[in-house]
Amino acid sequence: MVAEIRYGVETIDHIAIPVRDLEFNQTFYLNVLGLKFKTTRRNPDGSPRQTYVLAGENIIGLHLPGISAGPSASAGPRIGISVTSERFEQVEQNLILATHPFKGPIQHAAEAPFDRSIYFDDPDGNHLEFCVRRVEPRSECISHTVFETCNMKKALTFYSEALGTAVPIAFGNEMLIPTRNGQMIGLVEVAELSERSKKHGRGCHMAMDVPQEDFDSMVALVERHGGKSQGDKRADDGLRPEGERSIYLFDPDNNRLQITAHAPNQKEELLDDEEKWRRIIAARKEQGRGLTRWESGGKKLL
Repeated sequence: MVAEIRYGVETIDHIAIPVRDLEFNQTFYLNVLGLKFKTTRRNPDGSPRQTYVLAGENIIGLHLPGISAGPSASAGPRIGISVTSERFEQVEQNLILATHPFKGPIQHAAEAPFDRSIYFDDPDGNHLEFCVRRVEPRSECISHTVFETCNMKKALTFYSEALGTAVPIAFGNEMLIPTRNGQMIGLVEVAELSERSKKHGRGCHMAMDVPQEDFDSMVALVERHGGKSQGDKRADDGLRPEGERSIYLFDPDNNRLQITAHAPNQKEELLDDEEKWRRIIAARKEQGRGLTRWESGGKKLL
């Protein structure tokens, strides 16, 4: 049976990025950028592991232990966040008051999906962009991501054929690929991937929501179009809600992605740390696996 995508990627759900100093970056994302705090996740010994902040309803996860690679010389990888004009102006002023360097505001051409943008790095060199969009979604959210690729044609084929994205839009030297709700996956072609793209850091990935009807076809098509599936460790550890299906994967340039098909009428489930680690420990004992020393917070291996 030939795998076929009927609907394609619905939304970008969340982003996970590596940071070396969790507290410092959390302060920057909350106080300077004005994003909302959701939660801090912890290791079994109580030490902080990751902080979730919100761009609208989208989670941006700041994950330890970060990476040693410096900022990339290209425009990717980059997270674009859509905000209102008022929020845009406030963030610009906050960056000025914090003496944090940025580029812009850049006014885009009338046919562009964005009206204007400012570009800057977070304290650990992750490229960021705040923009005011001309097209939906205009509410605060993750507007777009931009990944590096060494082969634009191959990358565009992967996203259109394996994930069913819409017709790409040219935006300067970038290509923007819309999802069904208007969020976009961007690609910028480079001669060689930066160390920032090569060294993902623990947990670094972009997660997308997809329809249940397309999930099996996408899984079948990922490797056919140059990607690589990693399976779903969270499901192995008993952390998925009943009926939810998900895999982690790499695109042809080794950018780490995730696709998730939620169960019908599924409610948001964010387990507390105690319950999460209880499930992980129980699942790995049952499967004859042990927690690594790092995963167990430096305690005795399980």
